[in-house]
Amino acid sequence: MKKILVPTDFSEEAQNAADLARDIAKKFNAELVFLHAIELTSTETIHVTGELPTYDSFVDALMVKKAIENAQSEMNRLVEVSKFQGINVSQEIKLGSPFTHIYDAVENEGVDFIVMGTKGASGLSEVLIGSNAEKVVRRAKCPVLSVKDKVDESIFDSMVYATIMSEKEDKVVATLKELQQAYGSKVYMVWINTPNNFKPDRITKAEMRKFADKHKLQAYQIHVFNDVVEEDGIRHFADEVDAGMIIMGTSSHTGLSRIIRGSVAEDLVNHAKRPVLTVSMKY
Repeated sequence: MKKILVPTDFSEEAQNAADLARDIAKKFNAELVFLHAIELTSTETIHVTGELPTYDSFVDALMVKKAIENAQSEMNRLVEVSKFQGINVSQEIKLGSPFTHIYDAVENEGVDFIVMGTKGASGLSEVLIGSNAEKVVRRAKCPVLSVKDKVDESIFDSMVYATIMSEKEDKVVATLKELQQAYGSKVYMVWINTPNNFKPDRITKAEMRKFADKHKLQAYQIHVFNDVVEEDGIRHFADEVDAGMIIMGTSSHTGLSRIIRGSVAEDLVNHAKRPVLTVSMKY
């Protein structure tokens, strides 16, 4: 972990993510990049470089200029120098879609970890609106740690690892082991039994031990937990063991396949009270 991106909208949740990212950066001696994207309603094309476009309306230009000034003021407040001593910190204020700039940072700026705040969603707003957090979780090539409440590094003391024992989970396990080595974490490795995906415990636990041995996991416990749907099972199990956070792989499904299959990772980001670390199994 060398370069951590912290997207921010200056909300309370974003502040919580910034505080946690600062602690992680100190632990890993990583660089921190704070990113704020100003979404515009104007139909004008935004330059790739982030420069202001030519506006037909002088009022539009003034509004954008004011938005940038306000964002810079908020950014300076967020990245208070006294809180980030000893950390290499940079700031970026962009125009356009937050997700586009987050994705670009991962692709072109060497970002290898994202910490972002999320308010979550439920009901009709979840269906119609979604969130930038969901898009990032679904498509980011690097691990994404989603945070709602104010937390500290103690979340890494105990982690629920929700596994499906896929051969594509190598990157998930690598991220888990990196954090475990840094924080001495206790790992609860769990398989969620559901009515549509049920196996006897004796078979599942044998497969889990084989999977753990293959990946040379340490300081872990094996659990099988029964619930109606996988997402609920992960949340309820994390509650039962009082874990600090949840880590799992995401399949990066999009389009029709995502609608049919659903997304356990995105549902967890929306509904779990604990921080959720998602790692793509696609790349």
